[in-house]
Amino acid sequence: MLVPSFTIASIIISLVVAVAAPIVLLIFLKKKFKISIKVFFFGVLTFFTFAYVLEGLFHAIFLEWNKSTKVFLENPWVFMLYGGLMAGIFEETGRYIMMKYALKKYREWKDGLAFGLGHGGVEAILIVGINSVIMVVLAFMINDGTYDAFITGVAAEALAPLHEQLTGSASFIQLFVGIERLGALTIHMGLSILVLYGIKEGKKIYLFYAILIHAVIDFPAALYQKGIINIFVVEAYLILLAVGFIAWIVKSRSLFSGYKM
Repeated sequence: MLVPSFTIASIIISLVVAVAAPIVLLIFLKKKFKISIKVFFFGVLTFFTFAYVLEGLFHAIFLEWNKSTKVFLENPWVFMLYGGLMAGIFEETGRYIMMKYALKKYREWKDGLAFGLGHGGVEAILIVGINSVIMVVLAFMINDGTYDAFITGVAAEALAPLHEQLTGSASFIQLFVGIERLGALTIHMGLSILVLYGIKEGKKIYLFYAILIHAVIDFPAALYQKGIINIFVVEAYLILLAVGFIAWIVKSRSLFSGYKM
């Protein structure tokens, strides 16, 4: 089977959205609120350190290397709890540590925005951007007949899910990836503001709230990975959450008014 042209176009659109959205938002928020580039890059560093490296290592141990936990976590509901909580614990604890100890002079509402934008922006670029480039390359290889000639053995086995996704799924599904990143970006900004507010108020309970909220947000995605729910449920859930977080981001600005170091 060939990869439909609309599928390739959809992947490219999602790629552009995932890469361009953080850059456009950075420029806009820099002009509008004079957000700190330093805080933005600390958000980038936090995602890379706590989610990409530390959480990734944790997943490698429990989902791959340790055969007992690997089998145990094959249960979709256990996997849902594990995946959601690990994402919440690593990412929100990372936010807390960085904002409390490395960014002591940055306690304004706009700093929560900048931090969340850096965190969510690099996630979009690393996860969606890189994956989209790979998928586009594979799509052209499939369509020009070079895929089977060059992708063989272990590589063919590893790339089989992507091959199936390119040739077997509905073309418009790929557009959801870009929409998902916009929603995730909003959520990261909202959660960063929540954690920062807790630091400002000296209340660690807000870190617990952020971890719990993050976990609940990720539960449907984990169930989708296990085939329990479909992509439409996940995307509808994410859109509703994004709308709610936009309202929180706007409302939360008043909580920081008049705060000085």
